[in-house]
Amino acid sequence: MEINMPLNNSDDVLSKILAYVDSPFKLFAVILMAVLAFGAWAFYENKELIVGTYKESQKLPSIAEDRVDDVAVHLFKTTDATVVAIFKVNPLFGTRVQYRAYTKTGRDKTNDGLDVGLFTSNQANNQDVVNLMAGNIPCGEYKAAQSEIGLWYIEKGMTFGCRISVPPDPSRFIGQITVGWDKPPADLEQTKAMLFIAATMLSRSKK
Repeated sequence: MEINMPLNNSDDVLSKILAYVDSPFKLFAVILMAVLAFGAWAFYENKELIVGTYKESQKLPSIAEDRVDDVAVHLFKTTDATVVAIFKVNPLFGTRVQYRAYTKTGRDKTNDGLDVGLFTSNQANNQDVVNLMAGNIPCGEYKAAQSEIGLWYIEKGMTFGCRISVPPDPSRFIGQITVGWDKPPADLEQTKAMLFIAATMLSRSKK
């Protein structure tokens, strides 16, 4: 006598799905539903981590926005800069957003709010970020743009640049100052000292 064994639930579900998928559109719909279901499951399983990361990001200090104009004036006056750009950095989310940019003629809002990312596919940029996190001030010739904002630097005549983190030490990384010149500064060490002062200014609000 032949005994028919019942299919288990997973085999039954699979059979129904295979019977349903009889066109490319239905196949796409099934894949999409599977991806959405997996995403919902992943979010549910990691919701505490996601919420915790968001809360930690909200605790991060920010640059002293009331000192930004002062910093730009200081750098143009003491280093004869061609361009100055100031960024807000969030290492948790890997963002680096331009807050303000200036030329000798004043503020330029072209790229305000643009997030160029922290680590990118550009090796030169990534090496600079590592140096910034270590509390160094990377400087060098700027021959090729490392980001969309880099195109703006070159357009404004920048051929040499320096970067410094805010604050200017390895303990935190909440901002960045980029300064560019149309030619290398005559006294690079003195220039770095002025950048250090600028980064310290952005770490302390007047309020």
